[in-house]
Amino acid sequence: MNTKNSTNIKDILKNHSHNTILTADSMLKKGFSRELQRSAVRSGWLTRISNGAYTVLGEEVSLEGALYTLQKELGLSVHQAGYTALDEKYGKTHNLTLERKAQLFCYRNEKLPAWFCSTYHSQYELFVTSFLPKDMGFTNYDTGNFTIRIPTIERAILEMVYLTPSVHTLQETYQVLELLNTAKPALVQSLLEHCCSIKVKRLFLYMAEQAGLAWIKHIDIQKIDLGSGDREITKGGQYNKKYRIVIENVEAI
Repeated sequence: MNTKNSTNIKDILKNHSHNTILTADSMLKKGFSRELQRSAVRSGWLTRISNGAYTVLGEEVSLEGALYTLQKELGLSVHQAGYTALDEKYGKTHNLTLERKAQLFCYRNEKLPAWFCSTYHSQYELFVTSFLPKDMGFTNYDTGNFTIRIPTIERAILEMVYLTPSVHTLQETYQVLELLNTAKPALVQSLLEHCCSIKVKRLFLYMAEQAGLAWIKHIDIQKIDLGSGDREITKGGQYNKKYRIVIENVEAI
């Protein structure tokens, strides 16, 4: 690579967050042409991992590093969600040792780029949903090299409830929920008021009451739309009149 091109790639790397993906489009926006990108690959500065995506010399990019690029450069809402966030970011999974791929949630109208799907497909399970607002209940998590957006504990447990009982058993979710004694009731209230899933709201409130969590008494149920009619959470269960759900082992969950 000639001196001019080398300087250009160094300018690109100067503001690059280590161990994250560089996309062809982001480099184009910074004036680094496709020809210069190809030249950088030939010279060993960049490694092409898939069409339109590169890693930097000497760097390995984990799933988190790829998520940084999706969030920061592409503006996508995709994030580590539910059990994954509660386990890896908050250590709130008790003695559960669930061998699962990372759970990612993505909003319904978003599409993940092909380079991400082809490179990281074996590392995650993707759930496409809009049962919660895309900009509510998030916080920043510093990995050391970069910062990614993750759900707060309050949002993460609702995401886990969303996957119950289709992915998680009632017992798994309950064991995690009963550890969340520091949840912020104001945020829980706001999330529940904006939640579009009747099942999630009823099951969450039921479990929180069963667990005897102190903050549940600060939740104003009258402001939460719990819908009408009954909901069957598990077949052959018992009926809970307050939340109009059919659920197994109501008294001994």
